[in-house]
Amino acid sequence: MTATEKAPLHSDDKNEKVTLHMEKRAEVQPFIQGEPSTAPIDKWSAVYLIIFLHGIGTLMPWNMFLTIAQTYYVEYKMKGMNENGTLDSTWYSDNYMSAQNICSQLPNLLLNFINIFIVVKGDLTKRIGLSLCVVGFAVLFTMSFIFMNTWDWLGGFFVLTLVSVIILNGTNGIYQNSIFGLVSDFPFKYTNAVIIGNNFCGTFVSLINIGSLFFFKSVEWQAMVYFGISLLTIAACFCSFFVLKKLPYYRHFAKCDEKEDAEASGETKEQEAVTPKQFIETFKEGWIGFTNVFLVFFVTLSIFPVTMFSVVPDKESITYTMFGDLYVAFTTFLLFNLLAFIGSMLSSWKQVIDPKHMRWYVYVRVLLIPAFIFLNYLPEQRGSLPVLTTSNWPFLILGTIMSLSSGYLSSLSMMYITRYVSEDRARVAMMMAAFFLISGIVAGILFTPVLAAFVKLF
Repeated sequence: MTATEKAPLHSDDKNEKVTLHMEKRAEVQPFIQGEPSTAPIDKWSAVYLIIFLHGIGTLMPWNMFLTIAQTYYVEYKMKGMNENGTLDSTWYSDNYMSAQNICSQLPNLLLNFINIFIVVKGDLTKRIGLSLCVVGFAVLFTMSFIFMNTWDWLGGFFVLTLVSVIILNGTNGIYQNSIFGLVSDFPFKYTNAVIIGNNFCGTFVSLINIGSLFFFKSVEWQAMVYFGISLLTIAACFCSFFVLKKLPYYRHFAKCDEKEDAEASGETKEQEAVTPKQFIETFKEGWIGFTNVFLVFFVTLSIFPVTMFSVVPDKESITYTMFGDLYVAFTTFLLFNLLAFIGSMLSSWKQVIDPKHMRWYVYVRVLLIPAFIFLNYLPEQRGSLPVLTTSNWPFLILGTIMSLSSGYLSSLSMMYITRYVSEDRARVAMMMAAFFLISGIVAGILFTPVLAAFVKLF
């Protein structure tokens, strides 16, 4: 490949080419403020709502799984039952969360990457439908053990649980990647519908978490509600495709009529796989956008929830006494998920940052990581690094900024991906963006223990 073709954007001449390229893409796809005049109307916003539902569906099973894990697995299922009928800590309960994190994120990342290069005949809905079936089976498999006595074969249950985690997250990575590939042909607001659905899912799960503390005392029934809602969501996502493929608006952008006519006349040609060369060329063309996506999610997951959870609150403050035992549930989980949802909604309403300047906002946001560690973060374990304040207000202010910017910038970074690449690479770019999204999440999760070790050491 010559350096003049799709080289990284680091000179004034190349930046000028990118600017012209973005302007051309904006003319071809005026999707942010409006839609092509030839497109049919999305009646009752049915397509938008279905895509929004799939944004929820891509995260609902794992969010529910992750939220109940500490209470259900660590403090209940993975403990050993002694002769007195009480539960004792075991090696499995002590190591479950770290094992779950490894088994969830690495397969998700790997299969998400491989999914870019796999060819499935027909449209992406077949791949999505198959993924939904596997995810639904994994959730159902998990539910089958809720009321079962697993303490007599704890080692086997530990292994089976981790296998289901691998299957669930690996398949979910393919599902999420394919959803972003599917909406790449649609106006930008439909890409944002996936992100809005992701953030709404987090808000919904946070409310379920708070509600479960009031209405369900039994851990088993809490788990049944969590996994039951996940299963219903997956079923709704699966059924929605039977409606989606009949809608004129979807058929127009997915070019269903052209594909069916080609199949009827025998003029179809097999879809070409994405080659490593195409992947590299697309990355060189859109590296700014991919970096934006990665860094937004890296910063968010470096801070939420582990770092925020490790900031010890001032229990004498009115901000703590207002919530009591629910302080973390409200000020960490609900605060983040609700404000991230609002931020993603705002991005659909007004785009105050253009694609050219997007990266500077993303880079500055990295400073939120050191800002949090100078709060009352790990006060009893930290080294010589000073705690600048023990007040809850800076924590809430920084949490608000981080959460709103997470929702807003994550939406814009995904919406702008196709503005950095040529039109014929839009679908590959969107699927690659989903990979960098997952990469940012994994890197952020893996960075949190590094951050804690750094604070303890210095």
